Amino acid sequence: MVLITVTLFVGKQEWTGGTNGITGYHSIFGFTLHSAGTTIALYYITLAVLVIAYMLCRRMVNSRFGQVLEAARDGENRVRFLGYDPAGYKTLAFAFSGALAGIAGMLFVLQVGIISPSMMGIVPSIEMVLWVALGGRGTLIGAVIGAVVLNAAKTGISEAYPEGWLFVMGGLFVTVVLFMPHGIVGVYRHVVRLLKRRGESAHVQVTREKPEVY
Repeated sequence: MVLITVTLFVGKQEWTGGTNGITGYHSIFGFTLHSAGTTIALYYITLAVLVIAYMLCRRMVNSRFGQVLEAARDGENRVRFLGYDPAGYKTLAFAFSGALAGIAGMLFVLQVGIISPSMMGIVPSIEMVLWVALGGRGTLIGAVIGAVVLNAAKTGISEAYPEGWLFVMGGLFVTVVLFMPHGIVGVYRHVVRLLKRRGESAHVQVTREKPEVY
């Protein structure tokens, strides 16, 4: 489906610009995109949208709607037996995720100044999957952490080794799947549990060794 869509966009060169994409974004609401003030303002707008989207998703996950989605993921037939229609819930979740993706694409264009069919290719799709896998699957903050860490690594590594970034990304994906199945968030939670257990063990040991005073 992705290849068909990319081919369609490349074929409609008069509308989409073909392989070069749509360029020529110089201003927004009369403000020059490449000026320092506009760049800083767009950065804070993007950050605000990220926080709002995170809070909305968090509220959705913790609501009954999110519980039904989790139940449908684990056992769709059981959800039907309980009187819920999983199709409606999944359709609404799909529409909401599409809206977030559209907003993200709009902000991406404002930051970069260009959009091309290559953004619908295999590599960006793998990168987005790796964001979630690296940050922590099943968590909201994990996707944010994964996106920040991976893009920072992409900037540094691709500048030093332009041809080696794809191999690094593939190796990173395999490493995360094999050795970090729960991502950075999972490692953090594991370390916190270990420290908590050590603290409790040390407290119990000190309590036992403390002499009794009569």
